[in-house]
Amino acid sequence: MSFRGIVGNKELIEALAAELEHRPYHAYLLIGAASIGKALVAQSLAHSVLCERSPGVNFCCTPEHCAVRTMPAGTAGARAGTSLRCDCCAACVQIATGVHPDLIYVARSPKRTEVLIEQVRDFIQRLGVRPSRGTRRIAIIDDAETLNIPAQNALLKTIEEPPAQTVIFLVTRSERALLDTMRSRMRPVRFGPLEAAEIEAVLITRTGMAREPAAGFARLARGNLARAFALAEGADPPMTELLKALVGASAIDFVEAQALAQQFFGTRDDATTNFELIARMLEEMLCCKLLQTELNAPSPEAARMMTQFAQTVDTATLGALLKRILDAHAAVDEMANPRLQAENWWMAARAALRGQ
Repeated sequence: MSFRGIVGNKELIEALAAELEHRPYHAYLLIGAASIGKALVAQSLAHSVLCERSPGVNFCCTPEHCAVRTMPAGTAGARAGTSLRCDCCAACVQIATGVHPDLIYVARSPKRTEVLIEQVRDFIQRLGVRPSRGTRRIAIIDDAETLNIPAQNALLKTIEEPPAQTVIFLVTRSERALLDTMRSRMRPVRFGPLEAAEIEAVLITRTGMAREPAAGFARLARGNLARAFALAEGADPPMTELLKALVGASAIDFVEAQALAQQFFGTRDDATTNFELIARMLEEMLCCKLLQTELNAPSPEAARMMTQFAQTVDTATLGALLKRILDAHAAVDEMANPRLQAENWWMAARAALRGQ
């Protein structure tokens, strides 16, 4: 299969796979925005090392649509009880279902805000056991930006000197959330956001969507494949509600700003998603105003509100709003309080729209 089924960052992935095959570093830090496939790449690299039929870049599994598991963007998960036939080797099936003894995978639990120190201690303990199916072992820590300080300190020695024949991958969307001493012990690998054309092609292929709406969703997704699917399904994020709040932001008060922060920016994941969505809408409006380009919007109502807002707000104010929301997004990535950042942004939007 090789890595052909993975969207984006092709040259980077191929170079990383070649390095892992011939002369790997002991620990890698995979850095990039949410939902661009970093964890899928890490697991695919595990396949390339541990596959018993065809190790290397042509490993036999197909991670993006493996018959024995469902692979949500950016996560490693398995679907039990499937009746679909799988032609993967035994090792790849074990990797796909999360039971391979030489693959150690740790991630933040869905109901938790961080990777727990107990998970890290178990991770370190399991690394002390020799590989059982082969001679090499892969260890992955996803959501590494949520490792707290005690957990990072506990990992330092292991990251610096892993057991022999072990390669560790930490997957993060914010390297600044990690201690300098952690970052200095790993080789950074930075993933770029997915191109709009790449996302558009995936939407068309996987959903049968027409090219025009697929192009609009792809642009609004800001390089995030999961967000593109969410927009296409009309689910999350709440674009219409956020647009209405933005259009009326000049009249907002602190109580309303608090309510918006609580409703749409209450968790780090929600804040990241919705800050990026508003940023993309502001970019669209700036392009429309400056370049006379057509607005990309997922619905006629959204297009109407964006057009109205762009016509009534000058370019300098739009630019200031965009800069402030990108700053807020960066602060959340560096583990600042998401609700506080949202409250501050909505009040700053109020002041900017009033010319203050």
